[in-house]
Amino acid sequence: MDFFKIKKLGKARKSGGGGGEVVESEEETKAGNNAASDEQKGKILEDDPAAAAAGAGMDADAGNGAVEGQEEDDDDDDFITNEVKRRLKELRKNSFMVLIPEEECAEVEEDGEEEEEEGSSSREWMESDVGDGFPLCGFDSLYEKYCERMAVFDKMITQLLKDPGSFNISKKSPRSASKLASTLRNLSFKRRDDLQEDCEHLQQQQSEDDPYQTLETAYVGHVSLSWEALHCMYVHLSLILAAQPDNPTTYSCAAQAFQQFQVLLQRFVENEPFEQGSRVEIYARSRSSLSKLLQVPTFQVADGKYNAEDQVEPSIFASDLIKLLEESIMTFRLFLKKDKKKNSALMSVHSHTGSSIQQVQSSLDKKEVKVKELFKKKKGWKSKTWPATMEEVQLLFALIDIKVVSRVLRMAKLSKEQLLWCEEKMSKLDLSDNKLRRDGSPILFPC
Repeated sequence: MDFFKIKKLGKARKSGGGGGEVVESEEETKAGNNAASDEQKGKILEDDPAAAAAGAGMDADAGNGAVEGQEEDDDDDDFITNEVKRRLKELRKNSFMVLIPEEECAEVEEDGEEEEEEGSSSREWMESDVGDGFPLCGFDSLYEKYCERMAVFDKMITQLLKDPGSFNISKKSPRSASKLASTLRNLSFKRRDDLQEDCEHLQQQQSEDDPYQTLETAYVGHVSLSWEALHCMYVHLSLILAAQPDNPTTYSCAAQAFQQFQVLLQRFVENEPFEQGSRVEIYARSRSSLSKLLQVPTFQVADGKYNAEDQVEPSIFASDLIKLLEESIMTFRLFLKKDKKKNSALMSVHSHTGSSIQQVQSSLDKKEVKVKELFKKKKGWKSKTWPATMEEVQLLFALIDIKVVSRVLRMAKLSKEQLLWCEEKMSKLDLSDNKLRRDGSPILFPC
Protein backbone atom coordinates (compact mmCIF):
# COMPACT_ATOMS: atom_id res chain seq x y z
CA MET A 1 0.00 0.00 0.00
CA ASP A 2 1.08 3.67 -0.54
CA PHE A 3 1.50 4.61 3.07
CA PHE A 4 4.07 1.79 3.59
CA LYS A 5 6.17 3.39 0.86
CA ILE A 6 5.92 6.72 2.64
CA LYS A 7 7.12 5.08 5.83
CA LYS A 8 10.22 3.75 4.03
CA LEU A 9 10.95 7.23 2.72
CA GLY A 10 10.75 8.54 6.28
CA LYS A 11 13.30 5.97 7.42
CA ALA A 12 15.60 6.89 4.53
CA ARG A 13 15.42 10.58 5.52
CA LYS A 14 16.38 9.72 9.10
CA SER A 15 19.48 7.83 7.92
CA GLY A 16 20.74 10.90 6.00
CA GLY A 17 21.13 8.96 2.78
CA GLY A 18 23.82 6.66 4.27
CA GLY A 19 21.63 3.79 5.37
CA GLY A 20 20.81 2.36 8.77
CA GLU A 21 24.31 1.03 9.45
CA VAL A 22 25.94 4.49 9.28
CA VAL A 23 23.49 5.84 11.83
CA GLU A 24 24.25 3.00 14.24
CA SER A 25 28.03 3.57 13.92
CA GLU A 26 27.64 7.27 14.60
CA GLU A 27 25.58 6.59 17.70
CA GLU A 28 28.17 4.15 19.01
CA THR A 29 30.97 6.69 18.39
CA LYS A 30 29.02 9.36 20.25
CA ALA A 31 28.43 6.99 23.13
CA GLY A 32 32.11 6.07 23.33
CA ASN A 33 33.36 9.67 23.36
CA ASN A 34 30.70 10.96 25.73
CA ALA A 35 32.90 10.82 28.83
CA ALA A 36 35.88 12.56 27.14
CA SER A 37 33.75 15.41 25.90
CA ASP A 38 32.44 16.01 29.41
CA GLU A 39 35.97 16.30 30.81
CA GLN A 40 36.99 18.75 28.05
CA LYS A 41 33.98 20.93 28.76
CA GLY A 42 34.97 21.11 32.41
CA LYS A 43 38.50 22.30 31.60
CA ILE A 44 37.23 24.95 29.16
CA LEU A 45 34.93 26.39 31.81
CA GLU A 46 37.84 26.77 34.23
CA ASP A 47 40.43 28.20 31.77
CA ASP A 48 38.40 30.40 29.40
CA PRO A 49 34.83 31.46 30.28
CA ALA A 50 34.40 33.30 26.95
CA ALA A 51 35.17 30.19 25.01
CA ALA A 52 32.74 28.30 27.17
CA ALA A 53 30.01 30.76 26.31
CA ALA A 54 30.78 30.42 22.61
CA GLY A 55 30.67 26.67 22.92
CA ALA A 56 27.32 26.89 24.64
CA GLY A 57 26.02 28.95 21.75
CA MET A 58 27.19 26.36 19.27
CA ASP A 59 25.56 23.62 21.32
CA ALA A 60 22.32 25.56 21.34
CA ASP A 61 22.43 25.96 17.55
CA ALA A 62 23.11 22.28 17.17
CA GLY A 63 20.27 21.49 19.57
CA ASN A 64 17.89 23.68 17.60
CA GLY A 65 18.89 21.89 14.44
CA ALA A 66 18.26 18.55 16.11
CA VAL A 67 14.85 19.72 17.33
CA GLU A 68 13.94 20.83 13.85
CA GLY A 69 15.00 17.47 12.47
CA GLN A 70 12.98 15.72 15.16
CA GLU A 71 9.91 17.82 14.33
CA GLU A 72 10.25 16.83 10.69
CA ASP A 73 10.42 13.17 11.72
CA ASP A 74 7.37 13.62 13.95
CA ASP A 75 5.52 15.18 11.05
CA ASP A 76 6.34 12.15 8.95
CA ASP A 77 5.11 9.82 11.69
CA ASP A 78 1.90 11.83 12.10
CA PHE A 79 1.34 11.73 8.36
CA ILE A 80 1.74 7.95 8.32
CA THR A 81 -0.57 7.52 11.33
CA ASN A 82 -3.24 9.70 9.77
CA GLU A 83 -2.92 7.83 6.50
CA VAL A 84 -3.42 4.50 8.29
CA LYS A 85 -6.52 5.81 10.07
CA ARG A 86 -7.94 7.12 6.81
CA ARG A 87 -7.45 3.76 5.08
CA LEU A 88 -9.07 1.91 7.97
CA LYS A 89 -12.10 4.18 7.74
CA GLU A 90 -12.39 3.41 4.04
CA LEU A 91 -12.21 -0.29 4.78
CA ARG A 92 -15.00 0.03 7.32
CA LYS A 93 -17.21 1.81 4.83
CA ASN A 94 -16.59 -0.70 2.06
CA SER A 95 -16.76 -3.89 4.11
CA PHE A 96 -18.10 -5.38 7.34
CA MET A 97 -14.93 -4.93 9.40
CA VAL A 98 -16.86 -3.75 12.43
CA LEU A 99 -14.41 -5.34 14.85
CA ILE A 100 -11.62 -2.89 13.97
CA PRO A 101 -11.71 -0.14 16.61
CA GLU A 102 -11.08 3.42 15.61
CA GLU A 103 -9.51 4.43 18.92
CA GLU A 104 -8.83 2.82 22.28
CA CYS A 105 -11.67 4.78 23.88
CA ALA A 106 -14.08 3.22 21.37
CA GLU A 107 -13.00 -0.23 22.59
CA VAL A 108 -13.75 0.74 26.18
CA GLU A 109 -17.21 2.02 25.21
CA GLU A 110 -18.01 -1.14 23.25
CA ASP A 111 -16.91 -3.34 26.17
CA GLY A 112 -19.11 -1.35 28.52
CA GLU A 113 -22.10 -1.75 26.21
CA GLU A 114 -21.53 -5.51 25.96
CA GLU A 115 -21.46 -5.85 29.74
CA GLU A 116 -24.74 -3.98 30.02
CA GLU A 117 -26.35 -6.22 27.39
CA GLU A 118 -25.30 -9.46 29.15
CA GLY A 119 -27.81 -8.89 31.94
CA SER A 120 -30.76 -9.72 29.71
CA SER A 121 -30.99 -11.66 26.46
CA SER A 122 -34.03 -9.82 25.23
CA ARG A 123 -33.24 -6.20 26.03
CA GLU A 124 -33.50 -5.45 22.28
CA TRP A 125 -37.25 -5.97 22.47
CA MET A 126 -37.54 -3.31 25.25
CA GLU A 127 -38.28 -0.44 22.90
CA SER A 128 -40.91 1.37 24.97
CA ASP A 129 -38.64 4.29 26.07
CA VAL A 130 -39.85 3.66 29.60
CA GLY A 131 -37.11 2.43 31.90
CA ASP A 132 -37.42 1.34 35.52
CA GLY A 133 -40.67 2.70 36.88
CA PHE A 134 -43.13 4.83 35.00
CA PRO A 135 -41.94 8.38 34.36
CA LEU A 136 -44.72 10.56 33.01
CA CYS A 137 -42.55 11.85 30.15
CA GLY A 138 -42.27 8.40 28.50
CA PHE A 139 -45.94 7.49 28.52
CA ASP A 140 -46.86 9.20 25.23
CA SER A 141 -44.10 7.46 23.27
CA LEU A 142 -45.09 4.12 24.77
CA TYR A 143 -48.74 4.51 23.77
CA GLU A 144 -47.74 5.63 20.27
CA LYS A 145 -45.64 2.51 19.77
CA TYR A 146 -48.46 0.40 21.17
CA CYS A 147 -50.86 1.74 18.51
CA GLU A 148 -48.27 1.22 15.76
CA ARG A 149 -47.75 -2.43 16.63
CA MET A 150 -51.45 -3.07 16.97
CA ALA A 151 -51.85 -1.67 13.45
CA VAL A 152 -49.17 -4.06 12.13
CA PHE A 153 -51.10 -7.07 13.40
CA ASP A 154 -54.34 -5.56 12.05
CA LYS A 155 -52.83 -5.58 8.56
CA MET A 156 -52.07 -9.28 8.90
CA ILE A 157 -55.71 -9.97 9.78
CA THR A 158 -57.06 -7.79 7.00
CA GLN A 159 -54.89 -9.38 4.31
CA LEU A 160 -55.91 -12.91 5.28
CA LEU A 161 -59.63 -12.16 5.53
CA LYS A 162 -59.58 -10.55 2.08
CA ASP A 163 -58.12 -13.75 0.63
CA PRO A 164 -61.03 -15.99 -0.53
CA GLY A 165 -59.06 -19.13 0.31
CA SER A 166 -58.64 -18.21 3.97
CA PHE A 167 -62.28 -18.62 4.98
CA ASN A 168 -61.85 -22.36 5.53
CA ILE A 169 -59.08 -21.83 8.05
CA SER A 170 -60.49 -24.18 10.67
CA LYS A 171 -60.39 -27.04 8.16
CA LYS A 172 -56.88 -26.32 6.92
CA SER A 173 -55.00 -26.00 10.16
CA PRO A 174 -55.75 -29.36 11.86
CA ARG A 175 -54.99 -31.27 8.67
CA SER A 176 -51.58 -29.66 8.19
CA ALA A 177 -50.77 -29.94 11.89
CA SER A 178 -51.70 -33.62 12.13
CA LYS A 179 -49.70 -34.33 8.98
CA LEU A 180 -46.61 -32.78 10.48
CA ALA A 181 -47.08 -34.46 13.84
CA SER A 182 -47.62 -37.92 12.31
CA THR A 183 -44.49 -37.49 10.21
CA LEU A 184 -42.46 -36.90 13.36
CA ARG A 185 -44.06 -39.77 15.27
CA ASN A 186 -43.29 -42.29 12.51
CA LEU A 187 -39.56 -41.55 12.75
CA SER A 188 -37.37 -43.76 14.91
CA PHE A 189 -35.21 -42.16 17.61
CA LYS A 190 -32.09 -42.47 15.45
CA ARG A 191 -33.77 -41.04 12.40
CA ARG A 192 -35.21 -38.21 14.48
CA ASP A 193 -31.68 -37.12 15.28
CA ASP A 194 -30.51 -37.57 11.69
CA LEU A 195 -33.48 -35.79 10.14
CA GLN A 196 -33.86 -33.01 12.69
CA GLU A 197 -33.15 -30.33 10.11
CA ASP A 198 -35.66 -31.83 7.70
CA CYS A 199 -38.34 -31.77 10.37
CA GLU A 200 -37.63 -28.14 11.20
CA HIS A 201 -37.80 -27.28 7.52
CA LEU A 202 -41.11 -29.13 7.23
CA GLN A 203 -42.45 -27.28 10.26
CA GLN A 204 -41.39 -23.93 8.81
CA GLN A 205 -42.95 -24.73 5.43
CA GLN A 206 -46.24 -25.80 6.98
CA SER A 207 -46.25 -22.70 9.21
CA GLU A 208 -45.76 -20.35 6.29
CA ASP A 209 -48.58 -21.98 4.34
CA ASP A 210 -51.03 -22.07 7.25
CA PRO A 211 -53.17 -18.91 7.55
CA TYR A 212 -54.45 -20.00 10.97
CA GLN A 213 -51.00 -19.56 12.49
CA THR A 214 -50.75 -16.08 11.04
CA LEU A 215 -54.10 -15.14 12.58
CA GLU A 216 -52.99 -16.68 15.87
CA THR A 217 -49.86 -14.55 15.85
CA ALA A 218 -51.97 -11.43 15.33
CA TYR A 219 -54.41 -12.43 18.09
CA VAL A 220 -51.68 -13.20 20.64
CA GLY A 221 -49.86 -10.02 19.69
CA HIS A 222 -52.99 -7.95 20.36
CA VAL A 223 -53.56 -9.67 23.71
CA SER A 224 -49.97 -9.14 24.87
CA LEU A 225 -49.76 -5.54 23.70
CA SER A 226 -53.12 -4.58 25.19
CA TRP A 227 -52.20 -5.98 28.59
CA GLU A 228 -48.99 -3.91 28.63
CA ALA A 229 -50.95 -0.79 27.67
CA LEU A 230 -53.80 -1.44 30.15
CA HIS A 231 -51.35 -2.06 32.98
CA CYS A 232 -49.41 1.11 32.17
CA MET A 233 -52.62 3.14 32.10
CA TYR A 234 -53.49 1.98 35.60
CA VAL A 235 -50.02 2.67 37.03
CA HIS A 236 -49.80 6.03 35.26
CA LEU A 237 -53.15 7.20 36.59
CA SER A 238 -52.21 5.94 40.08
CA LEU A 239 -49.10 8.13 39.99
CA ILE A 240 -51.21 11.14 39.02
CA LEU A 241 -53.57 10.50 41.91
CA ALA A 242 -50.69 10.07 44.36
CA ALA A 243 -49.08 13.33 43.24
CA GLN A 244 -52.33 15.35 43.01
CA PRO A 245 -55.15 13.79 45.07
CA ASP A 246 -57.41 16.82 44.49
CA ASN A 247 -56.73 17.17 40.79
CA PRO A 248 -59.61 19.23 39.28
CA THR A 249 -59.14 17.75 35.79
CA THR A 250 -62.14 15.82 34.45
CA TYR A 251 -62.00 12.70 32.24
CA SER A 252 -65.52 12.24 30.87
CA CYS A 253 -64.37 11.36 27.33
CA ALA A 254 -61.77 8.91 28.64
CA ALA A 255 -64.40 7.31 30.89
CA GLN A 256 -66.69 6.71 27.91
CA ALA A 257 -63.81 5.16 25.97
CA PHE A 258 -62.95 2.72 28.77
CA GLN A 259 -66.61 1.82 29.21
CA GLN A 260 -66.73 0.98 25.52
CA PHE A 261 -63.54 -1.10 25.89
CA GLN A 262 -65.14 -3.06 28.72
CA VAL A 263 -68.50 -3.57 26.97
CA LEU A 264 -66.90 -4.86 23.76
CA LEU A 265 -64.87 -7.45 25.67
CA GLN A 266 -67.92 -8.58 27.62
CA ARG A 267 -69.98 -8.97 24.44
CA PHE A 268 -67.21 -10.98 22.82
CA VAL A 269 -67.06 -13.38 25.77
CA GLU A 270 -70.84 -13.76 25.80
CA ASN A 271 -71.20 -14.33 22.04
CA GLU A 272 -68.15 -16.60 21.58
CA PRO A 273 -69.95 -19.89 22.43
CA PHE A 274 -72.48 -19.20 19.67
CA GLU A 275 -69.92 -18.29 16.99
CA GLN A 276 -68.44 -20.73 14.51
CA GLY A 277 -64.73 -21.45 14.57
CA SER A 278 -61.94 -21.14 17.10
CA ARG A 279 -61.19 -18.20 19.40
CA VAL A 280 -58.57 -16.94 16.93
CA GLU A 281 -60.96 -16.96 13.96
CA ILE A 282 -63.81 -15.38 15.93
CA TYR A 283 -61.52 -12.65 17.17
CA ALA A 284 -60.18 -11.95 13.67
CA ARG A 285 -63.67 -11.50 12.28
CA SER A 286 -64.79 -9.38 15.23
CA ARG A 287 -61.71 -7.18 15.13
CA SER A 288 -62.13 -6.51 11.42
CA SER A 289 -65.67 -5.24 12.02
CA LEU A 290 -65.06 -3.59 15.44
CA SER A 291 -61.73 -1.80 15.40
CA LYS A 292 -62.10 -0.80 19.08
CA LEU A 293 -62.18 -4.41 20.28
CA LEU A 294 -59.24 -4.97 22.65
CA GLN A 295 -57.89 -1.51 21.71
CA VAL A 296 -56.90 0.19 24.97
CA PRO A 297 -57.84 3.90 24.91
CA THR A 298 -55.82 6.69 26.48
CA PHE A 299 -56.85 9.27 29.05
CA GLN A 300 -54.20 11.83 28.09
CA VAL A 301 -56.76 14.06 26.32
CA ALA A 302 -58.65 15.39 29.31
CA ASP A 303 -61.77 17.56 29.32
CA GLY A 304 -60.19 20.41 31.28
CA LYS A 305 -60.71 21.82 34.74
CA TYR A 306 -64.00 21.31 36.53
CA ASN A 307 -66.53 24.13 36.37
CA ALA A 308 -69.84 23.48 38.12
CA GLU A 309 -71.73 26.06 36.05
CA ASP A 310 -70.75 24.51 32.70
CA GLN A 311 -71.37 20.89 33.66
CA VAL A 312 -74.76 19.35 33.01
CA GLU A 313 -73.80 15.72 33.63
CA PRO A 314 -71.74 14.55 36.63
CA SER A 315 -68.01 15.04 36.07
CA ILE A 316 -65.56 12.14 36.05
CA PHE A 317 -62.40 12.80 38.05
CA ALA A 318 -59.22 10.72 38.24
CA SER A 319 -60.50 8.83 41.29
CA ASP A 320 -63.59 7.80 39.30
CA LEU A 321 -61.63 6.90 36.18
CA ILE A 322 -59.30 4.57 38.03
CA LYS A 323 -62.30 2.53 39.16
CA LEU A 324 -63.27 2.08 35.52
CA LEU A 325 -59.71 0.95 34.83
CA GLU A 326 -59.97 -1.63 37.60
CA GLU A 327 -63.19 -2.98 36.09
CA SER A 328 -61.55 -3.08 32.66
CA ILE A 329 -58.62 -5.11 34.03
CA MET A 330 -60.99 -7.61 35.65
CA THR A 331 -62.89 -7.93 32.36
CA PHE A 332 -59.62 -8.48 30.51
CA ARG A 333 -58.74 -11.25 32.97
CA LEU A 334 -62.08 -12.92 32.29
CA PHE A 335 -61.37 -12.63 28.56
CA LEU A 336 -58.08 -14.52 29.11
CA LYS A 337 -59.72 -17.21 31.23
CA LYS A 338 -62.25 -17.98 28.51
CA ASP A 339 -59.43 -18.67 26.05
CA LYS A 340 -59.40 -22.37 26.82
CA LYS A 341 -56.39 -24.58 26.28
CA LYS A 342 -56.59 -26.93 23.33
CA ASN A 343 -54.04 -29.69 22.88
CA SER A 344 -53.19 -29.11 19.25
CA ALA A 345 -51.09 -31.54 17.27
CA LEU A 346 -48.34 -28.99 16.88
CA MET A 347 -47.66 -29.00 20.62
CA SER A 348 -45.96 -32.37 20.11
CA VAL A 349 -43.75 -30.73 17.51
CA HIS A 350 -42.57 -28.21 20.09
CA SER A 351 -41.75 -31.05 22.47
CA HIS A 352 -39.35 -32.54 19.91
CA THR A 353 -37.75 -29.43 18.51
CA GLY A 354 -38.01 -26.76 21.21
CA SER A 355 -36.03 -27.60 24.34
CA SER A 356 -35.79 -23.89 25.08
CA ILE A 357 -39.60 -23.66 25.02
CA GLN A 358 -39.76 -26.48 27.55
CA GLN A 359 -37.38 -24.61 29.85
CA VAL A 360 -39.46 -21.44 29.73
CA GLN A 361 -42.66 -23.45 30.24
CA SER A 362 -41.14 -25.23 33.24
CA SER A 363 -40.13 -21.92 34.83
CA LEU A 364 -43.59 -20.55 34.11
CA ASP A 365 -45.33 -23.51 35.77
CA LYS A 366 -43.20 -23.23 38.91
CA LYS A 367 -43.89 -19.52 39.29
CA GLU A 368 -47.60 -20.03 38.66
CA VAL A 369 -47.77 -22.55 41.50
CA LYS A 370 -46.00 -20.16 43.89
CA VAL A 371 -48.21 -17.22 42.95
CA LYS A 372 -51.35 -19.29 43.47
CA GLU A 373 -50.06 -20.39 46.87
CA LEU A 374 -49.56 -16.77 47.87
CA PHE A 375 -53.00 -16.01 46.46
CA LYS A 376 -54.65 -18.67 48.64
CA LYS A 377 -53.11 -17.14 51.76
CA LYS A 378 -55.09 -13.96 51.09
CA LYS A 379 -58.36 -15.37 52.41
CA GLY A 380 -60.22 -12.07 52.41
CA TRP A 381 -59.69 -11.49 48.69
CA LYS A 382 -62.25 -12.85 46.27
CA SER A 383 -60.96 -13.43 42.76
CA LYS A 384 -63.91 -11.63 41.13
CA THR A 385 -63.44 -8.39 43.06
CA TRP A 386 -60.66 -5.83 42.98
CA PRO A 387 -57.94 -6.41 45.61
CA ALA A 388 -57.91 -4.19 48.69
CA THR A 389 -54.14 -3.92 49.25
CA MET A 390 -51.24 -3.14 46.93
CA GLU A 391 -49.70 -6.55 47.66
CA GLU A 392 -52.86 -8.24 46.44
CA VAL A 393 -52.91 -6.00 43.36
CA GLN A 394 -49.39 -7.15 42.49
CA LEU A 395 -50.51 -10.77 42.88
CA LEU A 396 -53.38 -10.12 40.47
CA PHE A 397 -51.03 -8.54 37.94
CA ALA A 398 -48.63 -11.48 38.29
CA LEU A 399 -51.44 -13.94 37.57
CA ILE A 400 -52.37 -12.01 34.42
CA ASP A 401 -48.70 -11.89 33.37
CA ILE A 402 -48.50 -15.66 33.67
CA LYS A 403 -51.73 -16.13 31.70
CA VAL A 404 -50.46 -13.95 28.86
CA VAL A 405 -47.06 -15.67 28.68
CA SER A 406 -48.75 -19.07 28.82
CA ARG A 407 -50.90 -18.12 25.82
CA VAL A 408 -47.83 -17.02 23.87
CA LEU A 409 -46.08 -20.34 24.56
CA ARG A 410 -49.13 -22.22 23.27
CA MET A 411 -48.74 -20.69 19.82
CA ALA A 412 -48.14 -23.14 17.01
CA LYS A 413 -45.68 -20.76 15.36
CA LEU A 414 -43.29 -19.23 17.90
CA SER A 415 -40.33 -17.12 16.81
CA LYS A 416 -37.07 -16.63 18.67
CA GLU A 417 -37.91 -13.01 19.46
CA GLN A 418 -41.27 -13.98 20.96
CA LEU A 419 -39.60 -16.64 23.10
CA LEU A 420 -37.08 -14.09 24.36
CA TRP A 421 -39.99 -11.81 25.24
CA CYS A 422 -41.48 -14.61 27.36
CA GLU A 423 -38.16 -15.12 29.14
CA GLU A 424 -37.92 -11.41 29.90
CA LYS A 425 -41.48 -11.26 31.26
CA MET A 426 -40.86 -14.22 33.56
CA SER A 427 -37.57 -12.76 34.81
CA LYS A 428 -39.55 -9.80 36.16
CA LEU A 429 -41.38 -12.06 38.63
CA ASP A 430 -39.17 -12.74 41.66
CA LEU A 431 -40.71 -15.20 44.10
CA SER A 432 -37.77 -15.86 46.42
CA ASP A 433 -38.39 -16.06 50.18
CA ASN A 434 -42.09 -16.73 49.51
CA LYS A 435 -42.64 -13.10 48.56
CA LEU A 436 -43.56 -11.58 45.24
CA ARG A 437 -41.32 -8.86 43.85
CA ARG A 438 -42.69 -7.78 40.50
CA ASP A 439 -40.99 -5.42 38.08
CA GLY A 440 -43.81 -3.68 36.25
CA SER A 441 -41.76 -1.86 33.59
CA PRO A 442 -43.43 -2.57 30.21
CA ILE A 443 -42.03 -4.69 27.38
CA LEU A 444 -43.93 -4.40 24.13
CA PHE A 445 -44.57 -7.65 22.28
CA PRO A 446 -42.38 -7.94 19.14
CA CYS A 447 -43.95 -7.72 15.71
